Amino acid sequence: MAEVGKIEEANALFERAEKKRAASRFIEAIPLYLEAKAKARADAELRADCAFSLGDTYRMVGEFTLAARSYRDAYAIGLKLGEESMAIDATVGLGLSLRATGGYAEAVKLFNSALKYYRSGKDRDGEAFVLWARAGVYRFKGDVKKAVEGFRTSRDLFKRLNDDSGIAYSLAGLGGASRVLGRHKDSFKYYTAANLLFRDLRDTFGTAYTYCGIANSMRMRGDFAGSLDYFRRAKRSYKRIGDRVSYAYTLWGEGTALAMLGRVKVAQRRFLEADGLFKETRDKRGRIYCMISEAQLVAIEDEKKGVRKLDSALKKALSLGLKTEAGYAQDSIKAAGKRALPLNLA
Repeated sequence: MAEVGKIEEANALFERAEKKRAASRFIEAIPLYLEAKAKARADAELRADCAFSLGDTYRMVGEFTLAARSYRDAYAIGLKLGEESMAIDATVGLGLSLRATGGYAEAVKLFNSALKYYRSGKDRDGEAFVLWARAGVYRFKGDVKKAVEGFRTSRDLFKRLNDDSGIAYSLAGLGGASRVLGRHKDSFKYYTAANLLFRDLRDTFGTAYTYCGIANSMRMRGDFAGSLDYFRRAKRSYKRIGDRVSYAYTLWGEGTALAMLGRVKVAQRRFLEADGLFKETRDKRGRIYCMISEAQLVAIEDEKKGVRKLDSALKKALSLGLKTEAGYAQDSIKAAGKRALPLNLA
């Protein structure tokens, strides 16, 4: 009877955590999931659900190592229970965690394996989600045209499923990929459409994410002062959510806009704060962005020193397989010689 009581209590805690997570109150959800998992020793399925949700929640606040550990736990329990679909879903979550920390090759392998499984079982929801996830890897690796194709395919599939959240996330992906390709009007259009959907859905994270995207698309069109308002909106939401990684990318974008406005000292502070958060969360790609931006500002005062720093950023980007960021470092080195810094990086 005591064990039954514990399981009932664990279920109640799990439901409370799920409500917190749905409301983007991730920091508050984590201890509830942990407590529920501890009390659910006799219920393996509930422990797996807790582990999987913990993976999702840790990932949303930038705790990618803990997220990966939780997904691996959910995978192991799923296999023991003979629940193959649960195990496959956990590998997709693991792939997203690896994607965030630069493990692109392993992430693509996991996504491709999951895609085969979902297609063989005609699981359209799973297929659409993993297509979206894989497109994100392509974007980070610099295969931006493949990313656009992937986001379009996921968007079309989500439309057939009447999944507005999936449509919004695919539109946001198209916004980011379009920006990197220099299609700034398209980027603004996609991010604005996604933002409207997220606001209708009351998705706090998605709304913050697209505020940042709108800000970046405005920045790339030369509206640096106008972009600052949207960066502020994104920062407010990310701070409330506790998402350190997204907050860091917002700081970087804001710093770039400030640098273009000639507010160099404030920009340097933003880049420094962003780099600290990227370091904490082990986001290698984010650190490359900060390396390049900080080096650009150094090069304005001391060209040789700045170029040395840019060369280090270039080598690091190449070693990580980051084609887009390597290109930014190369462009910055050329611009330093022409005294044309800072560059407005996408």
